[in-house]
Amino acid sequence: MSIDLVGYIHVRLREEIDRCGLSLAAASRAAGESSPQRLKEVVSGRQKCPADLVAKLVVIGVDAQYVLVGERAQIAKPPLTPDEEMLLEAYRALDVADRKRMLAGLISG
Repeated sequence: MSIDLVGYIHVRLREEIDRCGLSLAAASRAAGESSPQRLKEVVSGRQKCPADLVAKLVVIGVDAQYVLVGERAQIAKPPLTPDEEMLLEAYRALDVADRKRMLAGLISG
């Protein structure tokens, strides 16, 4: 692993916690930490990031792969059903104005 990847783990961890919309205190509680101090030390770069902490933060939506290696995890999406494929094909065949009208109708109910 590149030293650059390791050197920025704390930065990516902070990004992920922010992306999840949590404070350090809330993230610490979700990870089962008794105090937010360890997490504060890690995201400030004063302490190395322990693997167990990253693993515990996955429950709040932290992308562990991104934190550790800087690449987002690719989550497999289920295949489209035949109805969904038909809708998507029809939508793609519309011009921009019709797409906007269709989306407006869907959003407004």
